[in-house]
Amino acid sequence: MSRDSSSRQPQSWHEHAAQAQADARELGEAHRRQSSGQHGPTHGSYAPHAYGYGAFAEPDFKAKLLSDWQIVKRARFEAAERLGRRNNLSLFTLSTVALYGGLITVFVLIFKDSLTPHLRSICDWVSVVANWLTLTFSLTEQIKDYSGQSRALHECAQKVNDLRKRLQATPISASQQLIPYVQAYEAIIAECGPNHERLDYEIGRLSGARALDGLSPKAHASRLRRLRLQSGFATYTIYIVMCLAPAVAGLLTWLLVPAPIAGQ
Repeated sequence: MSRDSSSRQPQSWHEHAAQAQADARELGEAHRRQSSGQHGPTHGSYAPHAYGYGAFAEPDFKAKLLSDWQIVKRARFEAAERLGRRNNLSLFTLSTVALYGGLITVFVLIFKDSLTPHLRSICDWVSVVANWLTLTFSLTEQIKDYSGQSRALHECAQKVNDLRKRLQATPISASQQLIPYVQAYEAIIAECGPNHERLDYEIGRLSGARALDGLSPKAHASRLRRLRLQSGFATYTIYIVMCLAPAVAGLLTWLLVPAPIAGQ
């Protein structure tokens, strides 16, 4: 996952933060030199420049931060919801596949006298496939920890939203006043282990009411709908395949493995 930011390039926030801290130290040194009668380079408004926004006035830079953090908040809420769905789907899939194995085993035991040896072998094979899939899938899904990642991303989105509201309610007259907010944002992002996907970021960017990228409202809604379908396809496909795998394995065995001829 790419590290997010409030700019069009989410991964550049940490580089900008380092530059901002360096500029802050230089500004403090310049002020000390001026107070002692020395002269040196100074920065009248270093924060917007350090974060790549050129000579933005403070209100413009504040608005830019508010807009970008809104996208980050939406992206992280979207990622948390997506991972929460994956966690629920994972539990449902594991239960379904385990149910396959258990029911088929009981079915063979109850109706063993009515089943041909070939059909019993196929049922045993499907039961083995279901049990192996349950074991393998449960181990891989447990390692991914979708529930923990979803919770961490949701909490991160809430913190970003709270920080955004505080900045929105604070009058800004100088760019230096934005430094604590930017540092607080960096701390929130740094303490959150998981990150959203690029697709989550794009969905968050397009989720606002205003059309972006020069698109008409209809084209904007169409692109957002297409991105959500893409996210849903990537989320649901693996679990649908896993639920169908035992049945498909049994059907293929029935079609490809011929029944023994009686008397041979």
